[in-house]
Amino acid sequence: MPTVDLDIPPRSAYVAVVRLVVSSLARSAGLQETAVDDLKIAVSEACANAVMSNEEAGTQDPVSIAWHADDDKVEVQVGDRGKIYGSVGAAADERASDRLSMSMALLDSLVDEFSYEPRPDGGMLTRLVVRR
Repeated sequence: MPTVDLDIPPRSAYVAVVRLVVSSLARSAGLQETAVDDLKIAVSEACANAVMSNEEAGTQDPVSIAWHADDDKVEVQVGDRGKIYGSVGAAADERASDRLSMSMALLDSLVDEFSYEPRPDGGMLTRLVVRR
């Protein structure tokens, strides 16, 4: 399956569009319905984090979503242009840290693998993997 790239405005209303796209792509890739639902929730969480990160940084840069599926796995990457999240870089206030901890626990329960990585050109990249 080819790679699919999508950029959305950094607004929460557009997260629903991403959920629909991911659901369709996941079904087309042959994932079982429970895996489709879990991936959809995980991508929604990653997009919500990216939108909030952009808002906090005061940037209107788009949130980027990249989909790739191969024989072994489905991978979705969600990128923002906000600040580096507290647990992987710069210090965060307590509320942001609590939110990130809850988000990490949710992602850990929904996908086989995830990571937060600083982007070389600024912002963060959330990588989500579901193994087939």
